[in-house]
Amino acid sequence: MPKDIFVALIDSGCTFKTHEKLAIKVENNKIITTTQNEIKYKHGDVIGQIISSNENIKLYDIQVFDENLRTTPSHIIGALTYLLDKKVDVINMSLGLKTNYKEIEDLCKKLSSNGVTIVSSFPRSGADFVFPASYDEVISVTSDGKCRENEVSCVDIKKSLFGANPFSNVEGVGGSSVAVARFTKYFSECLQKGLTKEKILNQIKKGYKNESE
Repeated sequence: MPKDIFVALIDSGCTFKTHEKLAIKVENNKIITTTQNEIKYKHGDVIGQIISSNENIKLYDIQVFDENLRTTPSHIIGALTYLLDKKVDVINMSLGLKTNYKEIEDLCKKLSSNGVTIVSSFPRSGADFVFPASYDEVISVTSDGKCRENEVSCVDIKKSLFGANPFSNVEGVGGSSVAVARFTKYFSECLQKGLTKEKILNQIKKGYKNESE
């Protein structure tokens, strides 16, 4: 029987049942955990449904976006801090910040040292650094339209940049956000089979093809 893999989804919230649900809010300069806002956007649902289409993948559904689909570094910090003492194998972050925040970097390092794998989105073009995807401890994933829905790739072996199918059937939800979700599902299913993070990534890198050659 496949073992359960616990994935934390830091996003806009899911309307369907998950292993755990909460929201991160900032009130009077304090980070708190509370119940989720009304979910008006389909982003979290699309990402969550891709990952949890495997019934042995259990989701921590952590809402960090408000009703206007806005978030702040403090919300991200709150979500990562909450997960420090939770039973979680993978963190899916279909989001990115243009600025590096030391507290977020330190939390990613601590979670990684605890054995948690973090997967985050990196835009296909237009940015040299996006956080947390640019941290060494984080798996950076971008869009690869050549991948089928259940496939992943190595897009740039020097940058350790990975790819996955970026398309969904929901208008306005796609790109690297969806690619991260597909990669997270693939990675989690490999963990179910007993593979280590290093072995999973090395296997993906073996399929790398330098299109400039």
